[in-house]
Amino acid sequence: MTYEERPQNKNKPEGPPQNAPLEEPLIEITERPLWYTRALAAPHESRYVTVDGTPIHYLLWGAPAQGEAPKPGIVFVHGNGAHARWFAHIAPFLTHDFQVASMDLGGMGESGWRPDRYTRESYAKEIFAVTQDAAMAPGYVVGHSFGGFVSLVAGSEYGDKLGGLVLVDFGVRPPEDHEEWFEDNPPPRPTRVYPDLETALARFRLAPDQPLANRFIFDTIARESLREATPEPDELGRTAGGTGWTWKFDPKIYYGLTLGRDLNERFHDMPCRKAVVMGGLSWNGQQEVMDHHRKLGGPTTPVFSIPEARHHVMLDQPHAFTMAIHGLLGAWEAERLRASR
Repeated sequence: MTYEERPQNKNKPEGPPQNAPLEEPLIEITERPLWYTRALAAPHESRYVTVDGTPIHYLLWGAPAQGEAPKPGIVFVHGNGAHARWFAHIAPFLTHDFQVASMDLGGMGESGWRPDRYTRESYAKEIFAVTQDAAMAPGYVVGHSFGGFVSLVAGSEYGDKLGGLVLVDFGVRPPEDHEEWFEDNPPPRPTRVYPDLETALARFRLAPDQPLANRFIFDTIARESLREATPEPDELGRTAGGTGWTWKFDPKIYYGLTLGRDLNERFHDMPCRKAVVMGGLSWNGQQEVMDHHRKLGGPTTPVFSIPEARHHVMLDQPHAFTMAIHGLLGAWEAERLRASR
């Protein structure tokens, strides 16, 4: 989302190697390659499930036809202020073995805005609700960044009913280094309304910002981050206070939201399989961060990084990311099937 306006994680380190200069000039790819065009055109459904009175939106690829047996599924959970389309170029390549959902967390994308506070528990409940609404048998949850945080809570709360959890470039920090990301955030204010789409698109930034060769993906997610503003609330409870173009996220999503000091315990005691995938050039890909997760997760928890990927792994290295998720969850599903015989 916009680097200036989006609710910020003010305490997370973003220093080297995340923002280190490139060793060679970056060549931006602006034209959509054929694989990407085909991925966005792949058949999928747009669905809603109501969670505590709030409509939660998700996209679904590869759902079993009526009368077919249930299929295992994957739920992708996006990061801070993002939306389901961040994984629209990933999901179609996984549908041979899974049905694949990419959701909009409450207050983001095409999901409704809650009239009350957002909490880590409310987000966890939304994630699990998507696995149930899509009849995933079982559901595997893959959460990126902030989505990794709330996915960790979902795995802790509902892991006995899930197939497994994958954290993508979300780091569980040692207890002595714990910081609450949003405790110093100022009171929320309405998102800015821009006079036209072009002006709004020019304000879009990744957060944390980073070099990105795949400009064609950036352009797609930028457009999907915006909506036409209306002076009155729309059917999803979204307001803007003017006419023009504005961001889809609710400006109050993180006001008063806490991470909690129990994330190490929740990860260690996870009642389902778990894995950690970091960007090799991300701050989270540093050796000491990886080693902490290996120690915390134990010898049965895969912890690895995607080479040449910064924080936004699925944008930097989409094919490597897809293969990593497919291989990891495919192995877990094979283990599950063997154990059930």
